[in-house]
Amino acid sequence: MKEHPASGGGGDVVEVSTEKLRDVFPDGEIFAVSDDAALLEEASRYGLTSVPMDEADGLPAEANVVLFLRNHLLSKEIRGRFRKARVMFVPISSFDNGLEPALYTLRLTLLTDYAAAVERTRRWIDDLRTLTEPIGFVSKGPCSSADPGTNFVCELADDLTLDAWASPTIGTGQWVGVGSYCEIAITARPSPNRPRPFTIDGTAVASGVLAARDPRYDDAGDARIRAAHELRRELNRRAPIVLRLEGGVLTDLTAGGEDYTGALREVTDPKYGGHALELGLGTNQHVLPHVDWTVNSQLNEGAGPVHIGFGDGMTGAHMDFVVAAATHHFGAPT
Repeated sequence: MKEHPASGGGGDVVEVSTEKLRDVFPDGEIFAVSDDAALLEEASRYGLTSVPMDEADGLPAEANVVLFLRNHLLSKEIRGRFRKARVMFVPISSFDNGLEPALYTLRLTLLTDYAAAVERTRRWIDDLRTLTEPIGFVSKGPCSSADPGTNFVCELADDLTLDAWASPTIGTGQWVGVGSYCEIAITARPSPNRPRPFTIDGTAVASGVLAARDPRYDDAGDARIRAAHELRRELNRRAPIVLRLEGGVLTDLTAGGEDYTGALREVTDPKYGGHALELGLGTNQHVLPHVDWTVNSQLNEGAGPVHIGFGDGMTGAHMDFVVAAATHHFGAPT
């Protein structure tokens, strides 16, 4: 096992190795497969066996694969090439395919404590199965005029569908996105015939915001997603980012004294009317000391204890607002 020093999000030096991936792939060689030579070179320095995408057909049966896509979005053809492998998928191109964000995502993938993340996921699932009260999130740190502090309450429906991976290991023929290790996602689209799985009321202060596209995006969505990346950069420059919601609908989004409520509705598709489509419970706080909130990487998504998502990534951007400094409690505030 090789270790390699790398710069963390705060400029610190951390030891990066393949050790934590052994909770995912306990036995056998671990292959880094990518469509990008620079990522493969870096993965080799960290101790992974690097294989270019166009040579992936030569992998042994039931191979352990960490798949980093920098230049391609996920497709049926790509999935089909790994039908018999054990795959952890890292969707760099869906967020930001620049070299620095890609290398940053690779580092955080190796720094993630998968066993600890799964343990948090299981605790959350146990709590959610028996939950009869709302969940509240409140700030841990001091407040100010620019940062009024996080204080919001989530009401959850009785019947929830959760997107998460609750096993440390990946079996033969299984395909798991790295995000499923790092968060529990509760998602919804507004529908008059379907009850909402959650509502959110109150104020959330985000340390960073992400913008992503789904591989099924349409032409109108492409234009909105491009605009969303500009909005994301501006919001991050002006952080902290303050959101206010009523009944799960965004009523106010400000950063640096500027109002961005209308801008967010536009880039995430106005048809959703500012409805929050995702409540994400982060399970990857282990990487928090190494997170740079200005980077558009999926590995930032589960690093905070909670994030709120807007848009579907197809007809407009999917944008996640990550609350990094908050604790949760059960029951409405007294």
